[in-house]
Amino acid sequence: MEITRIEVYGLPDDDAAARLEKMLTGRTGVPRASIDPTVQLAEVTYDPEHVSAEDIVRWIRAAGYEADFAGRRAG
Repeated sequence: MEITRIEVYGLPDDDAAARLEKMLTGRTGVPRASIDPTVQLAEVTYDPEHVSAEDIVRWIRAAGYEADFAGRRAG
């Protein structure tokens, strides 16, 4: 297992963060996701044999939020 930290922008509240966590952990290879909307940061545990960190960023973006790896936000 590996852990990636992803900046997530646009989450309005804890309920939206919980829905996004549930969506991520419903994917194969993602056993844990923790998102704190107050600091706009997700920490996601994933199995690199089943999913990549890039896949996780794509899923978050597809859910309607801006996302990038922590420290790499596109301007």
